[in-house]
This record gives sequence, structure tokens and C-alpha cells, in this order.
Amino acid sequence: MRAPVHDLHVSNLVSYVSLGSGMTAMTLALGGFIPHAGIAIAVSAIADTFDGRFARRFRRTPRQARLGHELDSLVDAIAFGAAPAVVVGAAADARPIAVSIAATLYATAVVTRLAHYNLQEEERAFIGIPTPAAALMGATSLLVPVSGWPALWPLIAGAGLMISPISLARPGRRGLAAFAAWAVVVVVALGAAALRRSTP
Repeated sequence: MRAPVHDLHVSNLVSYVSLGSGMTAMTLALGGFIPHAGIAIAVSAIADTFDGRFARRFRRTPRQARLGHELDSLVDAIAFGAAPAVVVGAAADARPIAVSIAATLYATAVVTRLAHYNLQEEERAFIGIPTPAAALMGATSLLVPVSGWPALWPLIAGAGLMISPISLARPGRRGLAAFAAWAVVVVVALGAAALRRSTP
């Protein structure tokens, strides 16, 4: 009899790093450490950029490869769905009903986008922007703090872009490198912002 613990595999390590960063982002945001939470989201985006390449370095059974694919979508739902909604919502300082509506719209778009992607995996183009890009939009928005419901724009805009009919070519090495560079810039910029806040 096979237990879930038997499906733990080293090839999924980077995906678990993305999951841990997403959970950390939510914990930090709830504690009021908003720039640090944005950094954690960006780290998740970096990990997601390389999780597939990392996994393919290992010899896997068909079951392990399939499980890795399923795990990737589940992790994305948390790291790029729940985490950005919590972080941006916490940073917005808006009315709870506004945060709830924006967060629900965003989360709905994320899970719809991920389910759609799983059905369209063999397509040569992305339809709608990928969830890591939407999440990184939210992390980037923290560099220019805005209060009230206008601060929820990354969730609303990200939701619309994820389920839009926009067609984007799948990125090659240069595209992935550019995306990773964007995430690194966000990490550095938010790190500097966090340092300024902690300096008396």
C-alpha cells in the first residue's frame, strides 16, 4: 500500500522551496513585514523559473513525473494565488470587503488560469499571462506604497490579464533569464526598502 510520503522525491525540491517562500510571504505580511513578504514572493517566482529544469536532472518514473506536474500547479495556487492576495491585501490598508472582493477575483483567476494551462500544455503559446508574472506584479507594486482600495490594483489587473485572450510566446532562455532578473531586482529593491525602514 503506497502512502503519500512515498511520493516525496528530491526532483520536486525547488517546487517545495517555492511553496515555503509563499507560506513565508503570507506569514510575514500578517506580521506587518510587507517588504519582506514581497521578497518572499519574488523568491517563489525565481524558484518556479527553474523548478522544471531542476526536476529533469533526475531520473523519474512516469508516476514521479506526473506527480511533479500536479505538485507544480498546487504550489503555484498557493505561492502565486493565495500569497499575493494576502500580501497585497495586507499592504493596502483598505476596507475588508474591498480586500475580500479583490482577493477572491484574483484567486479565482489564478485557479482558472492554472486549470486552463494544464489542459493546454502542448500549445506553443501562453493564453493569458502566467501566474508567476501576475504575482511578481503584486510584489513590484509594493515598491510604491498606496493606501486604500487603489492599492488593490495589482490583484484586479493581474486577474484580468491571467484570464485574458492575450497570446504570449513561450519564453526561451533569454525570456526566462529576463523574468528571473526582474524578480532579482524586486528582491534587491524591496530589501533596500526594508533596510531603510529598520534604520532609525
